[in-house]
Amino acid sequence: MDRSEKIMLKVLLCKLNIQHDWHIEHAEDGGLYKRCRRCGKDDDRGGGGTGAPGTWAGPAGMG
Repeated sequence: MDRSEKIMLKVLLCKLNIQHDWHIEHAEDGGLYKRCRRCGKDDDRGGGGTGAPGTWAGPAGMG
């Protein structure tokens, strides 16, 4: 699998809401939340970037 195929696969996983590249963002009110670097989706599972588990309990590395 070449580099462009890997990138396309990662984009597809984002679009299918299977795997995102989460990073922590700061909200205007001082809170923290997670946003995907690839697609911009906000993490709505809860936890607010604190490391608390979300509501979806899937296999490790799938969120």
